[in-house]
Formats: sequence, structure tokens, C-alpha cells
Amino acid sequence: MDDKSLIEEYLNGNEDAFKELYEKYKLNLFNFIYSMIRDEETANDIFQDVFIKVIDNLRNYKDINFKAWIFKIARNTVLDYLKSAKTNAKNLYISIDDDENFRAIENIVSSDENPEKIFFSNYQKQELYKAIAMLSDDYREIIYLKHFSDLSFIEISAILNVPIGTLLSRFKRAIDKLSIILEDKSKKQSER
Repeated sequence: MDDKSLIEEYLNGNEDAFKELYEKYKLNLFNFIYSMIRDEETANDIFQDVFIKVIDNLRNYKDINFKAWIFKIARNTVLDYLKSAKTNAKNLYISIDDDENFRAIENIVSSDENPEKIFFSNYQKQELYKAIAMLSDDYREIIYLKHFSDLSFIEISAILNVPIGTLLSRFKRAIDKLSIILEDKSKKQSER
């Protein structure tokens, strides 16, 4: 069933319809929140707040992209938290410091593969995450929304409230900066 039908079902009293929406978006939404907050307990609290806001506002929901709408609520809730906590947003990054955090962002490669291949693949992912962490907040957010939350550019444009042309330009600059960071890291490693 599509999102619009599930919302209609929920509004007509079918609690299972909301459970299906919740299950559909919980992992990507939590990972998005966690990537900005970097604290599991706080991310869980914000995650719960987001779904409370979704439930409270579902009757006012207009026929727009539900996925974009829910991610916009999540983003605004995170930004409100950061403002209220007076957190320095420049210190935010996708955490890959321990295996548990790494698993929260990426599914673990199946264990029946070659151990060397698994190591090399995880090493490449870790280097990519470290490079993403070096990007500015704006660029990092766009990269995360596009590649880790599997949102379209139109959905991201709605979430960030920026014109599509501006978003595409920022995405291009983010990818260019990410390429430069990875090339520099590669050169430094080859010089060793």
C-alpha cells in the first residue's frame, strides 16, 4: 500500500496502517537523526518526538510527498534541539568510530564473503565516512540525505526548503569537495 493510502487508513482508525508507515521509515529516519546528533539516547528521544509530531499533524498533512514531509519534521526537530542545547553544529559528523555506529549507518556485509574482501570494503567505507565528516554541515547533510536516506533531489529540496537548482549546485560542490578530500587522502597514503 502506498503512503497516501496508509495515511487515509490510519486517519480512519486503522492503527496497523501507521505501524506500517513507521516500519517503512524508522531506520533511515533514525540514521539521519543520529548522524546529526551523534548521541544514541538523544537521537532516540528526537526520533520519538518526530513520530509524535507526525501523529499530531497527520490530519493537517497535505497531499505532498510523505517521505519528504517526515524528513523535514526530523530535520527541524534536530535543529530545534541543537539551538536549545546551544550545541556547536560545526562538531557534527557521521560517526564511524565504533562498530555499533558503523552498523547503524550501513548494513554489515554478509559473513559468507571472503574476509579480505570484507575488510577492504569496510576500510573503503570508513575512509568515505571520514571524508564526509570533513565536509561542511550543509554539504554533509545533502550527501547524507541523497545517498544514505535514498531521497530524490525533489524530496531533499522540499526538506531543506531550497530551490532545486540551488540544491543541485550544492550537491555538485559537495561531490567535488569530497573528491578532493579523498584524492588528498589517497596521495598522503601512497607517500607513506
